[in-house]
Amino acid sequence: MERRDQGGSPLARVLSSGASALGQLRRLGFWRWLRMEREELILAAKLTGTCVVGWWLAAYVLKLELPVLVPIGVLLTISATAYSTVVRGAQQVAAILAGLGAASALTWLIGANAVALAVLVVTGLVLSRLLKLPPQNVQIPITALLVFALGKTYGFARLADVLLGAALGIAANLLVLPPRFLQRAVKELCELSGELSDLAADMSAGLKDSWDEPKAGDWLVRARRLSGRVEDVEATADQAEESIRLAPRRRRYDRRVRQVAAAATCLGHACQQLRGVARGLADVKAGVRGLPAGSALPPTLADEMEALSRAFRAFGRLQAGGGAGEDLNDLRAALRGAEQERMAREFDAMEPGELRVLYGFLLEECARIRQEFDPDDGPHQDVFPRG
Repeated sequence: MERRDQGGSPLARVLSSGASALGQLRRLGFWRWLRMEREELILAAKLTGTCVVGWWLAAYVLKLELPVLVPIGVLLTISATAYSTVVRGAQQVAAILAGLGAASALTWLIGANAVALAVLVVTGLVLSRLLKLPPQNVQIPITALLVFALGKTYGFARLADVLLGAALGIAANLLVLPPRFLQRAVKELCELSGELSDLAADMSAGLKDSWDEPKAGDWLVRARRLSGRVEDVEATADQAEESIRLAPRRRRYDRRVRQVAAAATCLGHACQQLRGVARGLADVKAGVRGLPAGSALPPTLADEMEALSRAFRAFGRLQAGGGAGEDLNDLRAALRGAEQERMAREFDAMEPGELRVLYGFLLEECARIRQEFDPDDGPHQDVFPRG
């Protein structure tokens, strides 16, 4: 799955990722954090080991001239799910065959010259699209150019080496701890839940203290950024589902995969609703839609945001723990408060006008977040363990 390119300089993205990892470690504790990183560590170790084995076979058993091409074939195929490993392996082989054939045919027809080189590049790119290869996969034109420069002997050697590398990559991903991507999906769910919890807590603290238009605008910017990450979380959940398609014991993972997919949907809905709250607060301070600029809101909204912050945090810990009873109890406790009833009474006591309409909207958005997270009567029952 392709991911949305995140903005900012490379250094800023590194610092942001490091801060996020430290925050995750603080929220979950070392052992839960290590459990969530388990699949990434296994994949790195498996990838390294398979590359070393491939190079050793090529260099010392098969005595190939360019043994480094075998680890390259491994790298091109193994960094995906078991299902997509097979697909990518077939794509790599097809791409090399196409490049080899195109270069051989064109060199035979018009010889090795600038025109042939240009035609090879264009033909390779067109064939890549016809074969529906990923946009970043340029194996066809690369192979064609290398054969053009080094001859058909190199092309056949490259084909043999990549075939071996692809075979090793497929075997490693299918037989040696196949990647499930469940922990990666859970990790992203926890990270997003934690950041939404922090946003709701900051909104609560701001509402209890003095807050102004810049602060409300910052809440809205953060909410928009987090809602943009929902698609990434849902994509990882889809990848987790794909990762068990060729699993020998698929039923063993079915329930957990359904839980993660439902959790991604649930969190996505709650994120959009929290963004609606941030939008409403920004409107209050900006004085839009006929609202008096800087209008005061009833105090219970701050308590409601604090309760929702606890709910977001408990929801994230619930995913990390796979449905631990303590985390489920924490979620129920966060949702059990009487803030909604108090907000409803405040709404009834307000004078008719735009501010009352807006407060009613905020009340409804908060109620919807509670409904999304409700483990007993909510719409996402697959998220929560039973029995």
